[in-house]
Amino acid sequence: MSKRKDSRSSTRHAPQFSGLIRPNGRIWVSAEQFYRAAEQIWTTEGVDLNTFVFPLIVNYALCAELSLKAAEGGAVGGGLTPDGLVKAAKIMSTAHGHNLSDVFASLELPTQAAIESAFLAMSGEQLAPLLTKCSNYFIQARYAYEQIGGSYDLTGVRTLAKGLLDAIKAFGTKNL
Repeated sequence: MSKRKDSRSSTRHAPQFSGLIRPNGRIWVSAEQFYRAAEQIWTTEGVDLNTFVFPLIVNYALCAELSLKAAEGGAVGGGLTPDGLVKAAKIMSTAHGHNLSDVFASLELPTQAAIESAFLAMSGEQLAPLLTKCSNYFIQARYAYEQIGGSYDLTGVRTLAKGLLDAIKAFGTKNL
């Protein structure tokens, strides 16, 4: 299991969340939408996947990133007004950045363990090798023209995206 990097002690500080830090459905739904967009391309009959490599990579990798960020979400603000109305709150994650390995490492160790376990159960794959392999896919593919060469594992990033969606949902609903 990976050790947690203390990325919160760097120049970017974690916001002071109101209430509990729990898996966040709002962030998760965004992840699911990027996955579904990629799946539209992947599953459409007669589509040459080579003509959509970068949109596929970007959407699957962003799905994986947002899934991880959904694992530890919270709200800044909120609470009640003196009249008993709920104040507006900003939905956020404890994790930041695009590097998947770094985002995962910034999660609390119990969160990491729960995700790894659920990922294995849902996908039949170990999480760490896929995180390592696909860690910078979003960064590399969104501005692919800036890269000199390179290759991507389409099946690997697809497995990572779907596995994390399922694992985070299972993690979020486990302790209701």
